[in-house]
Amino acid sequence: MKQLRAITQHRRVVGISLSLLLAALVWLLPLPGELSADGRKALAVTLFTVVWWIFTVIPPAYATLLMLLGYLLLGVAGPADVFRIWTLPLMWLIVGSFLIAAAVTKVGLARRVACFFMIRFASSYRSLVVLTYLLGLVLSFLIPHPFPRALLIMSLIRAVIEKADMNRADAAAVGLSVFVSATVTSTMLLTGDSTLNLTAVGFSGQAVGWLEWARLMAVPGLIASLLMMGLQLLLFPQTGPVTIDRAALRQEQQALGPLRREEIVTLIWVLAALLLWMTDFIHGIDPAWVALLVVVGLSLPGVGDVLDAEDISSGINWPILFFVTGALAIGTVGSVTGMSAWLAETLLPPVPPANPYLFAALTGGVSMGIHMIIGSALASMSIVSPPLVQYALAAGWNPLFPALVVYTAVSTHFLFPFHHVTILIGAGKTGGYDGRHVMRYGIPLTAITLLVIVFVEVTWWRWLGLLG
Repeated sequence: MKQLRAITQHRRVVGISLSLLLAALVWLLPLPGELSADGRKALAVTLFTVVWWIFTVIPPAYATLLMLLGYLLLGVAGPADVFRIWTLPLMWLIVGSFLIAAAVTKVGLARRVACFFMIRFASSYRSLVVLTYLLGLVLSFLIPHPFPRALLIMSLIRAVIEKADMNRADAAAVGLSVFVSATVTSTMLLTGDSTLNLTAVGFSGQAVGWLEWARLMAVPGLIASLLMMGLQLLLFPQTGPVTIDRAALRQEQQALGPLRREEIVTLIWVLAALLLWMTDFIHGIDPAWVALLVVVGLSLPGVGDVLDAEDISSGINWPILFFVTGALAIGTVGSVTGMSAWLAETLLPPVPPANPYLFAALTGGVSMGIHMIIGSALASMSIVSPPLVQYALAAGWNPLFPALVVYTAVSTHFLFPFHHVTILIGAGKTGGYDGRHVMRYGIPLTAITLLVIVFVEVTWWRWLGLLG
């Protein structure tokens, strides 16, 4: 315990020292190109915060608040720019998605759906791996966030693993599959990951509806899922006997009993949300207002009675909301002060590649490289997306192009658990795997991620007309 505290304290000291050094260098030394005084201040504050994120000097949410205060107190930008995301539907869709996920999990509806698929498809080691991907996709329609989805699936899979008497290697592989599948299946729907997906849209500055996201990302996400599932089965083949106890699964389902009123009510409201999200091009109601309407409906007496006052505090991940506020603030402040344009001009080739495949390779490679250094997917997006969007605009590309490439690079790729919070949540006792399993999978995953970005996504988006 003392050794751990000493390591933590040492890491904090290194982080604070490095952050002060970087900020001082940016503040005092001459920089190449033209960067305004406010842009220089914004860069110093941003780099200072990024170092605090990397070294976890304080919890990331508090470091983010410090960054926002830095922007305000140094006069870099006003509250309207720093907190702009709270005036956009984007943030309210994230809030609504958290509460919808809380309702679906609270009433046990998601568990019932998962049991239904487990009974019908869990028959072998291979089928369990395939099932983790299938459940990840199916439950993304009900639970708009990967954390509760993955933890729910793992709770059911863990019971199967114990009753199947799997050896440690196979159990770890299946556990890893649960959390890996949660990362990639989240890419297919706008509400698959109500944090990363919606933040990616925010960086693009474009209005993207639920159906439009599915049109752009469902096919690349499906192909990526199949490739990642194949990689899982190739790298972690079955090493011991696996006997699935189907009777135990049926007992689990029977223990849930018949559908209860609150499950039916929740299902009706969620289906209503999906219908309205898919038809937003007809009625013109923003997905965020649909989500809030469903949340209010789930709380109304008589027609709801599912969400209560406690769910506001327990169902919403406030640290994530603070982090999202900071991530989008970097983009807004970077645009207002010229910091994003300066970064693009300084760090990227002067002439953007005219070939979309080369542009995607450059954008994806830079994003993955920054992600490996920073660790957090959301923090990496906040640093990389604004300058790359500016870079793309200079080449005449649709801003969704770089925003979605960066998103794919940081949301599906990792080398260590800390590179993706979903993978980190499952590491250890929760999923049964450790850093060695993650790195063994993550190294070849690098090639798959680039393959999906450069060939699958670009080809698909060209066919859809996104790239002209």
